[in-house]
Amino acid sequence: MKKPVVCFVGVLVAASALSACSSPESNQAGNPPSTTTTQAATTGEAKPANPGTGIIQATTMTSCDTAPGKVAAKGTVTPPAGTKGAVKITVSWVDPSTSAVLAHGEQTFKDVQAGKSLDWTATAEVTKPAKDIKCVLGAAVL
Repeated sequence: MKKPVVCFVGVLVAASALSACSSPESNQAGNPPSTTTTQAATTGEAKPANPGTGIIQATTMTSCDTAPGKVAAKGTVTPPAGTKGAVKITVSWVDPSTSAVLAHGEQTFKDVQAGKSLDWTATAEVTKPAKDIKCVLGAAVL
């Protein structure tokens, strides 16, 4: 007589397990089935939010501090013909052994006049120690 009871318990366990795996259409609680969305395929290519137009060839850096503490970089930029928009000069103080950016400074000129030379200054503070510090210049029309 004990065997039929064990079989009956086994059937109850199996039925419980199957009900836990039921499809959303047979959902007893009345919740709607979940929806699936698809995403368009990506190319894997990173795109900057606002890349601007590079004008590094029209920009010079005449000095750049490379000791820890308050640092400044100076130079000039001459916006090329056809330049419309703001000119942004950036300087990153970088540890060349690790490629870590230790500090970053920038200056932006709005409504620039093409062909007119502008003096720029970027300042920052290098708070992390480094054996060597290099200045990396960037310039773009936004």
